[in-house]
Amino acid sequence: FLAMAATLGGITADNLGADSSVIASCDTDGVTTSYTIAYDATDARDEITAVIVAGVDATCAGQTLTVTLTDGSDVQLDQTSVTAVAGSNTVSATTPASAEDVENVLIVITG
Repeated sequence: FLAMAATLGGITADNLGADSSVIASCDTDGVTTSYTIAYDATDARDEITAVIVAGVDATCAGQTLTVTLTDGSDVQLDQTSVTAVAGSNTVSATTPASAEDVENVLIVITG
């Protein structure tokens, strides 16, 4: 996991978590991800249609969970936000990305 920003003004330790370790956030033990993939006959490719974010702590419920998919050059392929629930969250892609192109999934939970 990776979080990037030019400036972090207004961000507090209560609502920022980054990398594979946790930084004083609502989820103290991290989350896991998996994908829903479907074949798109129009584009002739497998696409990621959703990301399942599991292991979300109950203290994160009601906060905004944002999933960003990027390629190997960190170019954003899709970004979608939902209201987090405890446990498992299915985040449907706004624009399904080619499964072959996706190299990174970034998860941010903010309150």
